[in-house]
Amino acid sequence: MVTVIERILEKKNIFIFLILLLVSFTYIIYLNLNIIELNNNIKSKDNLYKIQINNRINEIDQLNSQLTDLHQLLNIGLDLSNKNNIYLNTRINEEDKKFILNSIPSAPPLRKVFITSEFGFRLHPIFRKEKLHTGVDLRAKIGTEVYSTANGVILEARNIDNGGYGKMVRIIHNHGFETLYAHLDDIYVNPGDIIKKGTLIGLTGNTGRSNGPHLHYEVKYIKKYLNPTDFLYWNRKTFDTIFSKNQETIHWKDLIFLMKNDIK
Repeated sequence: MVTVIERILEKKNIFIFLILLLVSFTYIIYLNLNIIELNNNIKSKDNLYKIQINNRINEIDQLNSQLTDLHQLLNIGLDLSNKNNIYLNTRINEEDKKFILNSIPSAPPLRKVFITSEFGFRLHPIFRKEKLHTGVDLRAKIGTEVYSTANGVILEARNIDNGGYGKMVRIIHNHGFETLYAHLDDIYVNPGDIIKKGTLIGLTGNTGRSNGPHLHYEVKYIKKYLNPTDFLYWNRKTFDTIFSKNQETIHWKDLIFLMKNDIK
């Protein structure tokens, strides 16, 4: 009798154990499904965050483009108080302007321009000392196309990285002007090449003493450094604005008169 009861209890315990095992297994499956759902939610949120971040990046790029346009607009105003402007404007036709703008550095060397460091004295990012920044730094990813800003002759095309400017191109232009394009990744011209304004001369990089990819751009007149920003947005619409800049260095009236004779 006792044996029969023990067997019944044993079977009952096994049955209870199987039920508990089934419940545990079901609960584990439930937990796994919850974990999978949580992971999917996390991935969805992660993708959403990525989309939001990309949207913010696009918005920032659009704002930068708008700031560039605003920068251009701020350089358009004519200085009517300067009689030289009026005098020159009345005597220069559209063909004259085209010739002058092709001969003197004008327009930016990149398709899109965003200045990250202006011309003038600044704390050098590498030496941590105040030094004259002889040009402007333009934001550019490695491999961005660089174009000449005026007709000229390639004076120097250094395709080796030996510090300083790194890989660079120096161009001499008409009537004493000179431009320099530094920290390049690759160069497409050679010394002595005669080039036109808008010629592709190389690709931006991060060579030389540089703390990040960018283009260093300089403009000189008879060996004196000028602020390149004065020339970046100089075009037919803003033609008169240049004559109020660098008057102590450049005798604009005489220079334009000489160039008009060259046209003839």
